[in-house]
Amino acid sequence: MSLLTVRHVTIYRYSRPVGLGQHRMMFRPRESHDLKLLSTSLSIMPNPARLRWLHDVFDNSIAIAEFDGFTSELRFESIVTLQHFETALPVYPLEEYANTYPFRYSDEDLPNSRGRWPSLSRR
Repeated sequence: MSLLTVRHVTIYRYSRPVGLGQHRMMFRPRESHDLKLLSTSLSIMPNPARLRWLHDVFDNSIAIAEFDGFTSELRFESIVTLQHFETALPVYPLEEYANTYPFRYSDEDLPNSRGRWPSLSRR
């Protein structure tokens, strides 16, 4: 088991004040069987007028920030502390011919190069 803290900072500087559009951020990793989120923080300067969190179809955590006014700098700082549980990598058995690379498939496993496929019986 490992305890990890990840700090991410992004700063945008503009030569003159600009109006900011909507920003979508994906700073927070997704929990899984080997990853547990212990704490998260997100700091945004200037403070957004609205900040909402949602999950996309893949269960990623997304923050959406909307801003009012103008600024010459935009700063995001994300700090995530997580616990990572080590897992043994699976051991996949290899056929003897695949122990060296490059290898050649057996004739039986090669695709039919003439474009002929076995006929499919209809029921």
